[in-house]
Amino acid sequence: MTRHLILAASMSVLGFASAHAQEFPSTSFDNSARITQTGNLNEAEIDQAVGGIINGQGRAEIIQISVRNDASITQTSATSPFGEGFANTALIDQRRARGDASIDQIHDYLVTRNNAATILQVAPDATASIQQRGDRNTGTIRQLFGAQAPVANIDQNGRTNTAVVEQRGSNSVVEVVQGTFQAGPGASGETFGSRVDIDNDGANAGIFVSQIGFNHDARVIEDGVNGLITITMEGASNAATVTQQSRDGLVEIATTGSANIAEVTQAASDEGSIARVIQSGNFAVSEIEQLDDVTGGGLNIAEVNQTGLSTGAGNVLSSILQNGGTNMAFVDQASAYAQSDIVQTGTGHLANVAQ
Repeated sequence: MTRHLILAASMSVLGFASAHAQEFPSTSFDNSARITQTGNLNEAEIDQAVGGIINGQGRAEIIQISVRNDASITQTSATSPFGEGFANTALIDQRRARGDASIDQIHDYLVTRNNAATILQVAPDATASIQQRGDRNTGTIRQLFGAQAPVANIDQNGRTNTAVVEQRGSNSVVEVVQGTFQAGPGASGETFGSRVDIDNDGANAGIFVSQIGFNHDARVIEDGVNGLITITMEGASNAATVTQQSRDGLVEIATTGSANIAEVTQAASDEGSIARVIQSGNFAVSEIEQLDDVTGGGLNIAEVNQTGLSTGAGNVLSSILQNGGTNMAFVDQASAYAQSDIVQTGTGHLANVAQ
């Protein structure tokens, strides 16, 4: 399947790092700091928030080509002295095993400029963390080229933020939270319009997404056996889309509030997978597809539970499509005007609808 969510915007790893290097120091920012380290067991820290106030707009880069390195960048301000807000950029690039990287960025809500944080790790046993408060921020973590057991965490609070995680390697963990992170002075603004894009390629992945607010969008692509994907959305008008190109996978999506959409596709000779959707509130829509592209797939389970007040036909809708053999589909709709549509092709299936 074409990985258009993230890779369309990607560039080569070497080109990505060199592009930043060619622009450094930036003429459009007041402060510029870079640390480059080779060798093992190094530590690097850049703090562009001395005294907790803004010291000009900043660009910070840490490049480490060695083993067992730690890197951290902090760019913080509760209030900006500039009328148009301010924008900081931070990059951590680690190219050897067992790197630990963290970026913290805090700025005003309602600003017209945005912060951008990027962590690039081409290494096994990599750990990355990004925390951002404010509006229009972008946090990106890329753990590439045979990374083993990578861990990625992104916390964002504010409006129209974007979190991107791309992982290549087995036994990985991803955790993205939008709507709860707070640090430093200032009150949290209302959270809406944020986006999560996750692209994971490896066995035994654990992917966890939590979005609080409304008009959020979460998209996950996972390609590997025994994948676990959990998405929770608290608020209205949110959408979750999961594509799991593997077998023995588990997808769980839970939404609260009205007008939420959950879509799950488990394919590529899917076998032994489970898709579970729980929705409360009216105007809930759920779609599950468990597909067998070659002979021998099946033994999949689809479960949908929808509750909430409905005012007309189609307010609560569940659609399940299964093919292969010995699949099971269970739909429980405790609502008026509910609609359930189950299509099963193959042999030995079980379907149950309770309304």
